[in-house]
Amino acid sequence: MKICETPAEKDSHRKRNFGGLMLNMERESPLQGDVLESILSHVPTIDLLPALHVSTSWRRSALSSIRRRQHRPWLLIHLLSRRRRRGLFTAYDPYSHSWHTLPHLIPSPPITSHLLPLALPLQPLAATWSLLPPPLLHRRDALIGLVGSRLILAGGVCDLGDRTCAVESLSLDSSSFVWENCEPMPESLLESAAATWLAAAASNSRFYVMERGSADSSRLAWFDLAAGRWSPVRPVRLGSEISRISAIGMGPATHDGEDRLVIVGLTDCGQLEIWEVEPENLEIREIGSLPAEAVAWIAGEGEERSPAVGFSNVGGFGFLYNLEGRGEIFACEFGDGKLSWEAIGWPPAAEEDPTAMVVFRCAEPTLEDLKSVYGQRVS
Repeated sequence: MKICETPAEKDSHRKRNFGGLMLNMERESPLQGDVLESILSHVPTIDLLPALHVSTSWRRSALSSIRRRQHRPWLLIHLLSRRRRRGLFTAYDPYSHSWHTLPHLIPSPPITSHLLPLALPLQPLAATWSLLPPPLLHRRDALIGLVGSRLILAGGVCDLGDRTCAVESLSLDSSSFVWENCEPMPESLLESAAATWLAAAASNSRFYVMERGSADSSRLAWFDLAAGRWSPVRPVRLGSEISRISAIGMGPATHDGEDRLVIVGLTDCGQLEIWEVEPENLEIREIGSLPAEAVAWIAGEGEERSPAVGFSNVGGFGFLYNLEGRGEIFACEFGDGKLSWEAIGWPPAAEEDPTAMVVFRCAEPTLEDLKSVYGQRVS
């Protein structure tokens, strides 16, 4: 009579039992088809990953639920500690209305030049940022955007003179990572060639900049990557009641596949107005507004100044927040002239280090992104 099993036999026995359990669950579980998919639609995205291993029907339903969610982006917030390289990375999933936190690390740059390299997260949920070579010019308040796979840096040059409007680019598809000079921004933007005075947004083919001044005198221009040239500077008049342009983003493309801008501005009475603008013909449509009470929540308790409002979006869904890292964050969905919004709070992780520098992003994490971060074997 056999008293014990070898390790190999134990492993084989465990696998047989595990496979039988899976088969029985799939045969006996009443949770299949539309009923199962309806239940899984209420489960946070990250918590769906283990369901991929329950059974074939659960896997099919979980994958279907995850893929349907990829049309609504997450808000990604990096809390960069001023005291140490290790910070916190927190993400908001709009489907489950939940925050998820994981640590992230910015590598120490090698001291090879008086110019410091750039540190960027090259994937939506990247836990470790990637170091890129230092740009050709020293910049402190530059505009930055990703046009296709090419990183664009514009303005913010510390040197005075004719290089203030300098632009350079770097291809992320290339293994060499070499910065290249591009045509500088138009001379008429010389006095405002920095992120303090210009808002920026990027599409797959263009890099847009717009003055943050009053809406009756604000100007728009863009760099066309394929042509390698800047457009003429064009005035955009949204209305005399707008006191300041806060941010711009890329809205859903037109029916012809052309770019469409989303512009966010503060009014004299404290409201936050949002418009769609087609750059080619400057056709302007109002999307909607947030009342002054909501803007006060964005500013934060006890704050009397108008907030520095930031805006991150993918298509017709985005987030409005205070660039100083305080106050309320709002999720908003827009399209066909309609706007809906809701307050989503502030990540609990932000309280761990109130002095941290805050970096906001917005992206649609894919299934592969979720797998890479949370270590789930889905294939």
